[in-house]
Amino acid sequence: MDKTKAYMYLRLSRDDGEEGESNSITNQRELIKNYVDKAGFKIIKEFIDDGYTGSNFDRPDFKRMLNDLEKKDCKTIIVKDLSRFGRDYIESGKFLQKTFPQMGVRFISVNDNYDSESADVSDTHLILPIKNFINDSYCRDISMKVKSSQKTKRQRGEFIGAFAPYGYKKNKKQKNHLIVDRNVSHIIRKIFEMKIEGYSSKVIADELNKLGIQTPGTYKESQGSNYSTGFASNKNKWQAKMINRIIENRVYIGVLEQGKRTKLNYKSNKEIKVLEEDWIKVEGTHEAIVTETMFNVANKMMGRDILNRKSKPDFLTGLLYCADCGNQLIRRRQKTKDGYKIYYICGLYNRGNGCSRHSIKEEEILSSLDFILRQHIKYQEELFTRIRETDLSKTKYQLDLDDLIADRKKYETLRKSLYLDLEDGLIDEDEFQSFRKSYQFKIKDIEGQMISRKKAYEDLKDILSSKENWLTDLEKYKNIESIDRQTLALFVDRILVEEKDQEGRSKIAVFFNDMEKLDILKRIIRGVKKGNASNLISFNTIATKNLTTPREGVVVNG
Repeated sequence: MDKTKAYMYLRLSRDDGEEGESNSITNQRELIKNYVDKAGFKIIKEFIDDGYTGSNFDRPDFKRMLNDLEKKDCKTIIVKDLSRFGRDYIESGKFLQKTFPQMGVRFISVNDNYDSESADVSDTHLILPIKNFINDSYCRDISMKVKSSQKTKRQRGEFIGAFAPYGYKKNKKQKNHLIVDRNVSHIIRKIFEMKIEGYSSKVIADELNKLGIQTPGTYKESQGSNYSTGFASNKNKWQAKMINRIIENRVYIGVLEQGKRTKLNYKSNKEIKVLEEDWIKVEGTHEAIVTETMFNVANKMMGRDILNRKSKPDFLTGLLYCADCGNQLIRRRQKTKDGYKIYYICGLYNRGNGCSRHSIKEEEILSSLDFILRQHIKYQEELFTRIRETDLSKTKYQLDLDDLIADRKKYETLRKSLYLDLEDGLIDEDEFQSFRKSYQFKIKDIEGQMISRKKAYEDLKDILSSKENWLTDLEKYKNIESIDRQTLALFVDRILVEEKDQEGRSKIAVFFNDMEKLDILKRIIRGVKKGNASNLISFNTIATKNLTTPREGVVVNG
């Protein structure tokens, strides 16, 4: 007697691991073989989806099996149980009650004692749906447990990604902990350093390609990882987007940000973005590759639309701004009888869209910056030396925003009064728009200072605990012979250039990084609650200078 031809379908996913060894591919195969030997079936082909969830039917071998069922003479499927076939209540019912009967396919589930050829109406339309519903519920419960477990691990600062970020590798002794990959960590530092020096992301990518540096994807593949990347179209070449992703990733300063994406639901593989405020962020989980200052400066430079495509960026790229319109200054070269004169002018004026020239010589800026930066480094060193000698147990500091709140209120009042001034004819429409834009800019700037001061206050403990590291970092800058681009960018946030006064003198204001932190330390030393925060140094750039040192910085006057 000829045996009935049948297909064997086997499935196992990671979610099913909790059910034990009984669901392994090997045991599924053995159970079905024992059944077919007694029942008179002949298995002509196996279809195996190992590592695929049962919550949907988007599985490669299941699709191949459906294709064979339509083209070949075999019309029987045998599975261990209904959960191996699928856990989706609706889709499983659709296949078993509609699709397979229409195709003339016989379906057998061994452990459920179900055979569609001999099953009665109650088995097919009552018992089967109930079992499918139970399997669906199990899948939902497993999904909730997995999500809960993952959230707990993330909150503990454990890394749960399949692959470590480029520049790191998983600790073999502690798989949820990242350690620095010394083979490529220097590439990460080079990327940050080049961005701080003013190179565009495209130029950085071109440089890495020129040096033959493997991309993150190709490097992981070379290490034996089955790694896929979103840059599959050209994964062997560095691209600007790759550079940007690295610079924006806070993992390189020892911070884990996880839970950025989540599945739509347990039945769908589609992922959706999670709002940033809902990400799980844990600081200090692993060794940093770059300092927080380097990270912040590099990201700031990336946001300043640096389009320099030359091999060597200008010394002041991304740092010079017009004090009136806020546009970046443009570098110009003018031929003279002695060679060339380098100067900067307002970018908006250069495009012919308004503002004024704001011309200033490069040599004037550089000579003044050299002095000002040395004074600022000296100021920081003295401040941290005094902090080290201060008994912090006797000092208290409370967050104070009174001065900023008062300034914001003042400009909001002025902005509101503009409508009355316009209505009364005291100002015209152009003046109204000009004043309104100016006040809005002031308010936005004040709100930025409030956010910065709040962040500095929240980081107070870290500031105090890192004072020794800060002093150590300052040591290498204390006796430098000349200021280079990287040093300048690490200390200076931006430089505002004002229009020349009636005597033909230029005035610039230098804003430094980390001034909110320094201001908090200064207030702690003074032992006061209130005081005006300052984060700028201003001076007039002319050949002859008289130097004075006021409370908040250095002023250079002619």
